[in-house]
Amino acid sequence: MWGCFNVPKVLLGLEKGLHRQEPQITFVKTGLNCYKHFIMRQVCVFVSVFSFLILFTACGTYRMKTDMLQDQIQQNDYASALQTVDNNKFLNKKRNELLLYLEKGKLAHLNNNYVLSNEYFNKADDLIDQNRLALGGKVLGVVSNPEQEFYKGEDFEKVAIHYYKALNYIFLQDIDEALVEARRITLQLQRINEKYPAGKKNRYTNDTFALTLQGLLYESSGDINNAFVAYRNAIDIYIANGGDYFGVAIPQQLKKDFFRTADIMGFENEIIHYEKLLEFTYERTTPKPANEVIVFWENGLVPYKDETSFMFTVLPKSDTNVFSIYNEELDLLIPLPNLSNDNNDDLDIFRVAFPRYVKRESFYRKGSVQIDSVQYPFQLTESYEHIAFKTLKDRTYREIGNVAIRLATKKTSEYILKNQNEVAGTILGIFNAITEGADTRNWQTLPEQIHYTRIPLPKKQQNLEVILEDRYQNKVKKVVPVPNSGKLSFTRLSTPELL
Repeated sequence: MWGCFNVPKVLLGLEKGLHRQEPQITFVKTGLNCYKHFIMRQVCVFVSVFSFLILFTACGTYRMKTDMLQDQIQQNDYASALQTVDNNKFLNKKRNELLLYLEKGKLAHLNNNYVLSNEYFNKADDLIDQNRLALGGKVLGVVSNPEQEFYKGEDFEKVAIHYYKALNYIFLQDIDEALVEARRITLQLQRINEKYPAGKKNRYTNDTFALTLQGLLYESSGDINNAFVAYRNAIDIYIANGGDYFGVAIPQQLKKDFFRTADIMGFENEIIHYEKLLEFTYERTTPKPANEVIVFWENGLVPYKDETSFMFTVLPKSDTNVFSIYNEELDLLIPLPNLSNDNNDDLDIFRVAFPRYVKRESFYRKGSVQIDSVQYPFQLTESYEHIAFKTLKDRTYREIGNVAIRLATKKTSEYILKNQNEVAGTILGIFNAITEGADTRNWQTLPEQIHYTRIPLPKKQQNLEVILEDRYQNKVKKVVPVPNSGKLSFTRLSTPELL
């Protein structure tokens, strides 16, 4: 394609050629024609590249591609939201298959179709287990941006699948299967953290809410000993992290459940030991009511991913055939192989895209359940917002090697082409700059936070009155049903509304 790269040199002899014999003039004319052909090819390439760029960059972030879906979720119109997902071309691309099932699984759950929800989550779970990768997607991810690869999911998203499957089984009156899913949360976390090399371990190694949920489910099935163990494991994680784990302080309800189950089992030494550790005085109260209900309150929506950029400077090449890129903000220096024969040490600055989370302000800020003029406040037990920000920060530094590969591929190809032809190299540089992008996909129907409360149930109680307070201190009353499922039952409330 670039066979006429040296033709311009022929033109330098044009003036001399005019004073030579006819064959030489013919040769110059041939050179001129070849140069015109070369220019036309350059123009064609330029047009082709930018036509592709227009198509390639026409779409924005994943959040922008799901505007209608976000609006329907906040209006609690989950049936329409499911239809919107089915009609969303971006979500139905093969590389977004996992994301499609995650969104549909959560929407079916919110629409109270728990069987369908588990069908979608099972498909998502299968995709994660298969660890599906495609060479074509991987190549596109390297030469353009990671959003062209198959979506593999964030670590906490993989864990959240089992929480929702557990809830689905709870509401389907299948406590045994719910327990299986709650235990799989711990197994999933173990598998996730096994893949990280020594020195680059993920800080998200446990999930205290998952252990709390295990304890509640064990209690519901009458297994008090294992309930005590699950509660103790959750408390040990809080203690090991100074009383706060991923933005959540030890819930008072968790303390009460731990000491009560220890008391039932006769573990007096455990009670004394943890009273000192937690600076908590356990008071034996009147016998536990015959019937209780756990109310989970999912509030707001998880932060969405956007894109941020860092500018890197190409440092002068060394004698070891290596050049380096440096970013002052990150204090990051990355050595890259120099595949170019160009000895030009001109300063080169270029942009690198990284994903970033953007917080979404929930409409409600606190709530409680009221029964017979007594209020039972909700307590924070999981903050997906906090987990999202922390794990993305961890992942960015762990995966900087992948970014370096992308940079090396782009810059060396650009330098090599520039050595052959300045115009073509410049076009490729423009192409690389425009197509540089971050992966802005994430499971956007997850809540910002999960709260819970445990309350005694009067006889024949069919509905609960929940009082929520918004950011302007206005109070709103909502009603949630109470399922008749035994001594310890479960229900939920979802408020995805945003400011």
